[in-house]
Amino acid sequence: MKTPPPLTDAEINEIDELLAAVPAPYETVDAVILDGYLAGVLVQPVMLEPEQWLPPIFGTEGMPEGGIEGWSEAQHNRLITLITRRKDEMLRGILEDGWFDPLVPMMEDEDGKALEGKDAMEGLGYWAAGFEWALANFPQLEEAALPGVPDLLDSIWRHLPEQDETQRAMTKALDEEHPLRNLDEGIEALVFDVVDLAQIGIAERTKVETVVRDQPKVGRNDPCPCGSGRKYKQCHGAN
Repeated sequence: MKTPPPLTDAEINEIDELLAAVPAPYETVDAVILDGYLAGVLVQPVMLEPEQWLPPIFGTEGMPEGGIEGWSEAQHNRLITLITRRKDEMLRGILEDGWFDPLVPMMEDEDGKALEGKDAMEGLGYWAAGFEWALANFPQLEEAALPGVPDLLDSIWRHLPEQDETQRAMTKALDEEHPLRNLDEGIEALVFDVVDLAQIGIAERTKVETVVRDQPKVGRNDPCPCGSGRKYKQCHGAN
């Protein structure tokens, strides 16, 4: 099967327009927050199906099975197609190149001039907020307590515009120990953090799947593996 090409700027703008066109009461994310959210989905130590990760894109209302009133099937299908392509594109970049280009807005001052230095990194906050939204909906990565994950997450949370006291203290420490001078350095650090998290999550996911797959198949008339002495069909296989 031929690999779809990366999304064009026009297609990314189309995602933004389609998300904005979803009627109330659904409060969809925008393309930048969506991008961070998709990255947060990809780093999970469990495989998430579309029916799990698509609804939060439509806000706390989720995505109803019967469709959205005032929202055409063509619009819906086109949006889902573009979002899925972007998710797959990011995953290919992580696996094949150890890199992907995050959608980060260029911040401007009141006169429309591009901000420079640390001020330009404000746009990373929107992306990080999307990543945070994924972890709020899917806490499996944090709950797995995998080595290295907390430090990598702290490195991403440093970009959040709204932080609690603990996050502010961690951000201050990171800014002192590992300062980021401009947007390019901020993007590079962010991407490497996500790639490292994805590698940890995928490794854990593969390990769990392998353990399950390597379990010997138990026949209905075989002794139950629990050690009860009864046949499997009369014990744990009864259901």
